[in-house]
Amino acid sequence: MAARDLVFGVGDRVRTWGRFVAGADGDWLDLARVHDLTWKEPGWKSDRSVRLIGADGEAVAAGIAANRGLGYVSVVGIWGDESIEVEVLSAEIPAREARAARRDPPCPPPPGGWRHGMVELDVDLRDRESSGPIVHLAIFRPSPEQEVLVVAATDVDAVIRQLSPKLPRQLCVVPSRFTRAQIDEVYDVLHANWRNWRLESFGTGSDQQAQPFIAAMMFRVTAEMAEWADALPEGLVRLEPTLSPA
Repeated sequence: MAARDLVFGVGDRVRTWGRFVAGADGDWLDLARVHDLTWKEPGWKSDRSVRLIGADGEAVAAGIAANRGLGYVSVVGIWGDESIEVEVLSAEIPAREARAARRDPPCPPPPGGWRHGMVELDVDLRDRESSGPIVHLAIFRPSPEQEVLVVAATDVDAVIRQLSPKLPRQLCVVPSRFTRAQIDEVYDVLHANWRNWRLESFGTGSDQQAQPFIAAMMFRVTAEMAEWADALPEGLVRLEPTLSPA
């Protein structure tokens, strides 16, 4: 999906889910996904909250009860610039997306198969990830007793020469789709626009082929953010807005 398809404006239908908060100033839906562990007084809401207009109190109560009293509900409605005119309120919230199962390394097994045992990494291996040909590291587990270090690199042969003596039959190196410079540039842009784009978190991950990407969670995708993201190489950034078009 192109980032521009996630952009919406006043009057558009949107969908989201969050923690329902009722107070003297009305009904709100707190959309924060990242929480600290400090105690909050009842009725507290984060700055990532939107006002709900026309929420059915009975539906809200039923939704909260269905979610073990945790207060989370999902909403579909009309966006009104920091508010949602509620059309549908439901107790069903999206299931947390399962982490990619890194089981089969994207390299053929070496003669004799993958070694049994845990990968023992050098203390400075993570430091090398920020410089040189290593772009991203991931651990794959062909079985509970096996670990394989899979490296996405811009120079496969150099990394194999460097690491294979230390990781016999536990190393897989694949050509990286992106360079460290491209990833660093994205990080710089996200850091610079943290407040303006209302970002909540971002970090580097990898798919089942060990290819790196940057996942960014934000309040919503703005037109400015979409223009920037759609100009990047495909697959480099994954936008995860808490508010999206319905």
